[in-house]
Amino acid sequence: MTVTNRSVPPWLLLARLLGTMALIGSLVAIARPDAVPSWAGLALILGFLVLRVGSEWLLALRRPDEEGRHRRSAILNTLIAVAVTAFWFYLRKRGLSF
Repeated sequence: MTVTNRSVPPWLLLARLLGTMALIGSLVAIARPDAVPSWAGLALILGFLVLRVGSEWLLALRRPDEEGRHRRSAILNTLIAVAVTAFWFYLRKRGLSF
């Protein structure tokens, strides 16, 4: 049994966390359009894409592993981020009401 050290640098974890927080903020911007400027939601969703997808690919390219887990994780996270962004634009166009 081989033990693999998959440690991720703390600044990369912080970039992932900030990306997730930007996604949550962009959803709040859709839910409460009167509370935030109209451009804030778009800036936050773009921040989500840059931080989340960028951190995944940075890890995959700078710290490749033998099994290719980082690369597969980056591909999967890219697909998920694109789907979430498309859903965000759908909600923005349709309107989110509670």
